[in-house]
Amino acid sequence: LESVQRLVRVVAQGPASVRAAEHVFQDCAEIQRFGANASGIYTIHVANMTEPRKVFCDMEANGGGWTLIQRRENGSVNFQRNWRDYKQGFGDLAGEHWLGNEVVHQLTSRTAYSLRVELQDWEGNEAYAQYEHFQLGSEGQLYRLSLSGYSGSAGRQSSLVLQGTNFSTRDADNDNCLCKCAQMLSGGWWFDACGLSNLNGIYYPARHHVRKLNGIRWHYFQGPSYSLRATRMMLRPVGI
Repeated sequence: LESVQRLVRVVAQGPASVRAAEHVFQDCAEIQRFGANASGIYTIHVANMTEPRKVFCDMEANGGGWTLIQRRENGSVNFQRNWRDYKQGFGDLAGEHWLGNEVVHQLTSRTAYSLRVELQDWEGNEAYAQYEHFQLGSEGQLYRLSLSGYSGSAGRQSSLVLQGTNFSTRDADNDNCLCKCAQMLSGGWWFDACGLSNLNGIYYPARHHVRKLNGIRWHYFQGPSYSLRATRMMLRPVGI
């Protein structure tokens, strides 16, 4: 039944989507180059991973071809997860989710990728941060973050430490603070010494969004304790 429903969906999207459904792709940019232009859930095949992965592709933002790796929008998914969950991924691809550190590592270790972070506050203001180069280390390297080439409207400088920050969760303390940032600030993130951002913190509704250090934060957009309404993180090969 699922395969029939999938066929109905791709046929409804047009010939390009039918052709894309018949081929193997590494990411959403490849799917877009093949002619698919509708945002939605697609299947990719990542090197060194035995099973194909479903991902959400944004074919519209800033030229499209983006593979989403994170989305927050309504608090429907619990992001207070352990190391294994963040490694494998969780949530609803059509809504709130974390794609998975291992998938992101395998993708970015073979092709040069850019990262785009989109933010929205409770007053309707939007901003973005873009990094020309983005790479995630292996699990043995604690999914260490490597970024360069910051630009965007989400502040005068990056709210993510650009180089050498390890990923931490409530059961894997890999930050640079004795205080155990993941336990104190919630969620899994590249905390450094608790840092200037955490897009995987607790989702607070509008009436509680002020002064929540364990909320969804991006320091240089709305300050150190403003908990945001919506976020997206997505990657695309460099040069597109």
